[in-house]
Amino acid sequence: MTYDDRTKKLLGEDNFGKLKSFNICVIGLGGVGSIVPIALVRSGIVNLTIIDRDVVDSSNLNRQIAYEENDIGLLKSEALKRKLNFIRKNVNIVANPLSIDDNFDFNILKQFDYVCDCIDDIKAKILLISYCINNGINIISSLGMGNRIDPSNIVVTKLNKTTIDPLAKKLRYELRKENVDIDKINVVFSKNEPIIKSNVVSSMVFVPNSAGLLMASFVIEDLLKK
Repeated sequence: MTYDDRTKKLLGEDNFGKLKSFNICVIGLGGVGSIVPIALVRSGIVNLTIIDRDVVDSSNLNRQIAYEENDIGLLKSEALKRKLNFIRKNVNIVANPLSIDDNFDFNILKQFDYVCDCIDDIKAKILLISYCINNGINIISSLGMGNRIDPSNIVVTKLNKTTIDPLAKKLRYELRKENVDIDKINVVFSKNEPIIKSNVVSSMVFVPNSAGLLMASFVIEDLLKK
């Protein structure tokens, strides 16, 4: 059997062919975002832009399964691009070590069929979500996955349907001030409360990677439906 035979059997030949036409952007390559590009490329996505200005740190390795010890000190975007090129040949991976802030050129997002928001900075999330919603760009955002260990209650829902998550509460408040319709925002959300309360966010491999896999599957299904 070839690389994609099982995927084609599951999705159908026509749907699998459509995957090659999609152009997806993943922003934030940490706990959630580092697994999303891997899942997308293994599923048949070949046009992908990954954005993150951080470098791989040893503290990432307990949960961010995209990286290994020999990646420490490298830009996450470059380390992940290298891994993706090992996973599948003939992929078009653009790696940008950029920050999402007031200086970011948001116009580049108009080329993408979907934006995956995996950043944890609240101001950056507000800027990114506001731009995408106001410009009709498909976006899905990851909410709080830290300080949790059980991945069984992670779901995709709308931002206005979330509860208990402090990040979601802050996002709802700030986006409403910007007159952004939060009913339109898809999010990956954990229905579990954090098991510890700490200013330092702790995490293991289970929850963030499960959230990233759920995000990737939702993006592919949503694009194929559209």
